[in-house]
Amino acid sequence: MKKSGDLSIFLADYSPSFARTAYLLTGDADRARELAVEALVTACRRWSTIRWGQPAVTVLRELYARFLAAAPPPAPEGHALATLPPTARAVLVARYHDALPPEQVAMVTGLWTAALDEEAHQALALLRAAHPELFTRHETPEPPDAPRPAPGDTPSQVRGDAPSPERGDAPPPEPEDAPPPEPEDAPPPEPESDAPPESEGHAPPEPEGHAYPEPEGDAREVADQAPWVAPEDPPGAAQEPEPALWTVSAQGSDADEPGLRAALVRIAAGMPHTNLSEPVLTGIGRRRRTRVTLWAAASAGAVGAFAALVVIAVSSLAGNLERATDDSGTTRTPPDEVPMAIPDKLNDPIRYAFTDYCEGVASDSSDPKPCGQWRLTALSGKEWRLHTARAGYDEETLIALPLAISQDGHRLAYRHRDGSYVVHDLPTGVVKKIDIEHEETLPHFTSSPNGRYFALDFGAADGAMLDFDTGATQHVRGTKIKILAVGNDGTRVVSDEVDVNDVPGHASVATLTLQGAKGRTRGYRVDPGLLEYGAALSPDGRTLALVSTDERLITMNARTGRVSGSRTALDDYGVIAVERWLSADEVLVRQPDEDDEDAYLTKVDVRSGKSEDYGGEEWTGYDSPLGALK
Repeated sequence: MKKSGDLSIFLADYSPSFARTAYLLTGDADRARELAVEALVTACRRWSTIRWGQPAVTVLRELYARFLAAAPPPAPEGHALATLPPTARAVLVARYHDALPPEQVAMVTGLWTAALDEEAHQALALLRAAHPELFTRHETPEPPDAPRPAPGDTPSQVRGDAPSPERGDAPPPEPEDAPPPEPEDAPPPEPESDAPPESEGHAPPEPEGHAYPEPEGDAREVADQAPWVAPEDPPGAAQEPEPALWTVSAQGSDADEPGLRAALVRIAAGMPHTNLSEPVLTGIGRRRRTRVTLWAAASAGAVGAFAALVVIAVSSLAGNLERATDDSGTTRTPPDEVPMAIPDKLNDPIRYAFTDYCEGVASDSSDPKPCGQWRLTALSGKEWRLHTARAGYDEETLIALPLAISQDGHRLAYRHRDGSYVVHDLPTGVVKKIDIEHEETLPHFTSSPNGRYFALDFGAADGAMLDFDTGATQHVRGTKIKILAVGNDGTRVVSDEVDVNDVPGHASVATLTLQGAKGRTRGYRVDPGLLEYGAALSPDGRTLALVSTDERLITMNARTGRVSGSRTALDDYGVIAVERWLSADEVLVRQPDEDDEDAYLTKVDVRSGKSEDYGGEEWTGYDSPLGALK
């Protein structure tokens, strides 16, 4: 899927929920819309980076930061949270409406974890004194502006966010004209029942530690816990399945004050359903155009700026033509023409891969149709489809299914249709399995330059590396394991990230270690942001190439963590990933083009700091796996 399409889906599904959070903070619909759009534009300009992690948390962090930094005016008198100072208001909204765990509440509000409980306690006391009715659990009356049900309609037909049995909510009350299930003199329900009231938008509390929806039963509960998961539908709309991607698992915060959480959900429903996709995409595009125009004006003056705009227009047209053909002039297979399945043995190295989609036809990612399978482009220009691999997005988690290509283009790593993770040697047709249990988080492959070793991690407690020559799998265990790079001798650069409370300015730190046949180094701490764009290990196994948070390529001693050499600013349009070392002095970096749709490759000399376009590849996909280079 194209990156822009992925962003459009995220905005369509989640922007109404960000607007509701902003409404609780501001108490004003217009200000809430403006705040949500600004936060989304700022965060989603870096979609290439945040899309693989927790983009919802990133947007919330930007939204809360903007709200707190702008010295917000007092909320309108009628707003239930108007009595609270901005910081206290933000803490309660993040904790009880957005259902963030304490560590993330501290992160988005900028508070120390130790000060969070005190702030929350004071905020609750103030709010309880001013509005004790917000803490009751009895059913509240329907808002006066809520649509009235037509005869025979159920509440779920009137409002899309009403309780739905499909989501695991309590069943809605029977309409008045329906026959009562019991005689009129039947005793009322037990008041001490733990079931939450059937208030608008309320879902049963999430069991502690439940991070992802299960495929059966209460599969919708986790999605309902996070307010941005279920955008409101217009009256009468059918209840669609709610996405589970980018959710933040509730850690029992709603169990502390269930009445308050239900009240906040009802108050947030006062924000009209607003899809912010159009203004956000327009804002992102306007900032890019402004950046291009300023660059042209600064470099060539007013006349030069006009000429630059003409060049940009011509370049855009040329880019469209370029995407229709590959560098050798060979026309790529049109989307409606499916290439042949890859043969059992193939000696033509694979250059890159991408996934297509089946227009107007549903395709199961675990058993994709030919139109939705991975497409492999060889150095010869020939295209094949990988019929043995899962492809696209997992239907339950909406996580992208992975594929990796060795640097010589002769081996592929992917998730097989049977659910296992395998490495496929194309010249011989031999397939070997990586012995690791699947995790419902984002999988990440990396391989050694010679293609002998392939590592797989999920950012979880277990990572693994396959030695293809021997077929043996070695495991790496920790808290949040990432195998950043692998050397030709099987040495692994491993990151293990943990949350901390005792490191000023950091909510978490990552410890890097070298692990291999020669043993394991003691390790050193780094900021996790330094690993955001990946890493590449030099041919001699001594140096790591990384990109800093200010988008400069740096080199670091892999054993000690000491940064040395030049710091090369990667100009133009940002960074997608550190790809590989081309030689002892040169590193290849993938960067987005001016439209943020496709990508180009930049070659950086780590000694001199000079950078230039890599001439061997004039075009590549935004996140297409890269194999053999021309």
